[in-house]
Amino acid sequence: MFSEHGFTTWLVKPIELQSLARRCPKCALKRLFFPHGLFRVNAQKKIIDIWSIYKCKICHYTWNIDIISRTNIHQLDPALYARFLANDQDEIRHRAFDYSALKRTHGELGPPPDFEVDGHAVTTYAGSSHLRVRIKLQYAFQVRLAAILSKKLRLTRGHLGRLLSAGAISGISERDLNRRAKPEQTMIFDVAAVINAIES
Repeated sequence: MFSEHGFTTWLVKPIELQSLARRCPKCALKRLFFPHGLFRVNAQKKIIDIWSIYKCKICHYTWNIDIISRTNIHQLDPALYARFLANDQDEIRHRAFDYSALKRTHGELGPPPDFEVDGHAVTTYAGSSHLRVRIKLQYAFQVRLAAILSKKLRLTRGHLGRLLSAGAISGISERDLNRRAKPEQTMIFDVAAVINAIES
């Protein structure tokens, strides 16, 4: 048992949306396409089609990605349908990180989006012996755990490996560092050891 311990949550938030790479007909080259922030809704009687509009980063050529195809409007949740009609930005972001749906677009995933990590720094808990850190992804986007820890702690991948080997970070393995971060996971820091690594 720890004599003194702190607890904090780090929320990992993508700064950009997940891009898709495909050949742009206008550029005649493979380009990155990003969500434009708009849905296209087409209703023919009771049948609904809904797309998310993506734009080429260079020329702004648009590409519509299927979200709902040939569906009876009565099968849609009215609140969800209202979000599509209003171009709800939370819904846009949610769809941009729906990787199972993105795989069906025949586009390749672009680079992982840049991100920020909100939450108290380890130095805030200098009076504690150990700190329990819960890392939570705002969206289940593709980012390695090592990248999150490196950004928040300002430590290299090598430093993180040495802290793990010394037992200063526990609850995860060396292999976990190179894996895609889970939507939520917890680890424990030896506060003094981690702060020493940061300040050295």
